[in-house]
Amino acid sequence: MITLRIILISLFCLFFQYVQAQEKQKKSSESGVNQSILMGYHFGFVNVFCSVKNGDLRWHDRYDLYSIGFPMGLTLRTPGSLLVDLEAVPFIQPYLASDEPYQVHLLWHPGVLLPLPKGWTVGLRAAFETGVGQFGFTPLLNKAFKISAQSAFFLELVLPARFGPAKDNGYIQLAGLHVGVGF
Repeated sequence: MITLRIILISLFCLFFQYVQAQEKQKKSSESGVNQSILMGYHFGFVNVFCSVKNGDLRWHDRYDLYSIGFPMGLTLRTPGSLLVDLEAVPFIQPYLASDEPYQVHLLWHPGVLLPLPKGWTVGLRAAFETGVGQFGFTPLLNKAFKISAQSAFFLELVLPARFGPAKDNGYIQLAGLHVGVGF
């Protein structure tokens, strides 16, 4: 319940920031320079390190829980300060110590990002996991470190919240780390 309140407050703050940016954009005059709508792209890897379901904390350090994802995405400009990020994440769960086949699924992960000073970004993504039938949302906190004028290394704390696949499966809260490079 507390997580839902935090998410709703975050959504309200992002919406309020977007409205303010739209007003500033309308008041300011255009410089005449057309910028590309494509701001950049990124790729990396993500590991979920723990989950909480029904009050039970599970660390994902055992071979039967381990999975790795490979996020890749495009970031698009908007007239305001918010960015739209379209991300797809193929996930592999290898079941290393058993004869079970690999489980592979795809996470569609569109979202909005709000850049902050000093390389920080907060965001919220929708989540649709094909192959496992889950859906939800993912709040994130990102810190970028410039490599060059056109690229950056980043660390991103992700807090995926998922529902499903069955209606009675309930809610699961996860925590993970996304490491990547953006251009």
